[in-house]
Amino acid sequence: MNDHPGFPFDLTRVLGEIEDSTRIMILGGMDTGKTTLIRTLHDRLGGLVIDGDLGQSEIGPPGLISLGTYENGIEDGYFVGSFNPRGNLVQVMTGIAKLVNRDPERCFIDTDGWIDGEAARVYKGELISLVDPDSLLLLQREDELEKFSTYLSGDRVISLTAQKLDEKTRGERSANRIRKFKFYFSRSRRIKKGWKELKIAGTFLGRGEKISPAQLEKSLRGEVTARWKYGNTLTVISTSQSDSRSVLKKKFRVKRIEHHSTTDLKYRLVGCYRDGSFVGEGTITKTCRGSPTARCGEESAGFCPAVNRGYFP
Repeated sequence: MNDHPGFPFDLTRVLGEIEDSTRIMILGGMDTGKTTLIRTLHDRLGGLVIDGDLGQSEIGPPGLISLGTYENGIEDGYFVGSFNPRGNLVQVMTGIAKLVNRDPERCFIDTDGWIDGEAARVYKGELISLVDPDSLLLLQREDELEKFSTYLSGDRVISLTAQKLDEKTRGERSANRIRKFKFYFSRSRRIKKGWKELKIAGTFLGRGEKISPAQLEKSLRGEVTARWKYGNTLTVISTSQSDSRSVLKKKFRVKRIEHHSTTDLKYRLVGCYRDGSFVGEGTITKTCRGSPTARCGEESAGFCPAVNRGYFP
């Protein structure tokens, strides 16, 4: 029996098998109908959804792991700053695990479509082990996901035939991200904060003793908007695009140079946090002497960029 025209399987049977589950994870390749299935199951059973697809998110904006519902939007998030899990596996797994541990009454975990190759097998396998779902739904075209069934006992794994959907092109995926960003930032506002007011993770920006800009500007041949020396690291934000690391290392007796041009920092994605809690995603709009300006996607009295990685398209 198939009581849903879009699903080539018995939806009523699936609902019966997962109705007592509190953690339900769905795996599938790109364009296999994962989100459509989760929307339908969530509509029938309720609870919250963790959207773990960085590039094609449905609940929050791209670039982060979102927790919420399709109707009411994002309730919490974990900033990653990229649209691709490759190179960000630890951040994705940490984000999903932290949001799962909020322990909602029922939670659906949507995942990205990266399933091919040894790296994807290890990544998704470890994610299954970390989340330890009560039910694991494998939405597959043939049997490409059976390799993941060994991570849980058999009665917790449900294999389903995927819908026959047209695959989106890279251009269509990019256009979809841009639409989501435009909608998300349409309600944002600009916030200007001094470097001393910010706590920035994942970078040395704002840390250490300030040094004279004149010495740096002569070496970089550009205006220096911010600069710090922290231990054996020199961090500089300037208008220069040139790489003078060897000169600066020798001149300031440091082993590491973090040089950020103001052009590269503009529109860089940042995670906005207040008192350690996620409040939204933002972009850096300007970096001037003493005060960076950012546009935060949520109206908040204060924020700090959490991780300085990823670009707004």
